[in-house]
Amino acid sequence: MFDKNFLTGKVVTSLEKGGYKVLKTEGNFDIMTKRDGKIILIKVLMNIDALKEDQAMSLRSVAYFMNCQAVVVCTKNNRETLDDDVVYSRFDIPVMTPKLFEAITMQEDVTAIEAAKGRHTMEIDTDLLRNKRKEMGFTLESLAAKIGVSKKAVYEIENSRVRPTKDTVDKLEDILSTDIKRPYSIKDAPPTYLKPRNELQESVGREFTRMGIDNSPIYSSPFENVGKEKFSIITSISQNVDKLKKRAINIRNISDFFSSKAVVVAKKSRQESVHGVPVVLESDLPDIHTSKELKKVIEEKE
Repeated sequence: MFDKNFLTGKVVTSLEKGGYKVLKTEGNFDIMTKRDGKIILIKVLMNIDALKEDQAMSLRSVAYFMNCQAVVVCTKNNRETLDDDVVYSRFDIPVMTPKLFEAITMQEDVTAIEAAKGRHTMEIDTDLLRNKRKEMGFTLESLAAKIGVSKKAVYEIENSRVRPTKDTVDKLEDILSTDIKRPYSIKDAPPTYLKPRNELQESVGREFTRMGIDNSPIYSSPFENVGKEKFSIITSISQNVDKLKKRAINIRNISDFFSSKAVVVAKKSRQESVHGVPVVLESDLPDIHTSKELKKVIEEKE
């Protein structure tokens, strides 16, 4: 039966064949993959309409703070099957079919239509467009008349202020006899900060900010905070560290994949670490003055 587990396995197999290192996890992303220093976080879904906002925003936040990329691999929405040549968008995260994702990650020169806010646009080489227009003797006005848009529209396209629709790109390429489309590449996640959901999460975030660590709460994940300064850090937050033993293994694996620091902040604990993840008491945070001191505390407990 074609279900999420089947789809996840298909994505993993494709990545491994392409020389990617892969780690399966759970929460706001299902797969972590990297090659040549580039990390991609992947959420796998059968139906994109099942993606919840808190999952999406947490995925974006982790990708932003860990300097990597985020993508949703999916097959359909509530109305129809997704097209293999279209990159959709949900909560400002690119959404694509397994076939398109495989083509992009295998570094094929794949052009794709980008669907967002009711428009279907394409990324083009604006310098090539401008140079070819001038070479062929077209003014902005005369080229605009040829493709049926305004002079202002061509000006804004050439100056990368707006992206042209696929129909406009097809007309430009036909008139200029030149391929101006750019291959699609997954973009870095935009800055994304979430609000804490409980007092302990808020307290930890506030203390990290005081230390100079840019950070954000995270939902639907093995960890509850992600941050960066001169080093990146993922943090699990718990009232009692004894309840985190199973989750700590996942946290450690994720931090190793990111080459980041990992820490558990707990209300109480009798342990210095849990499955290799250092434990720091919430009550000790006010005595740690800088991110450098926090890093030292973590390394002493590792």
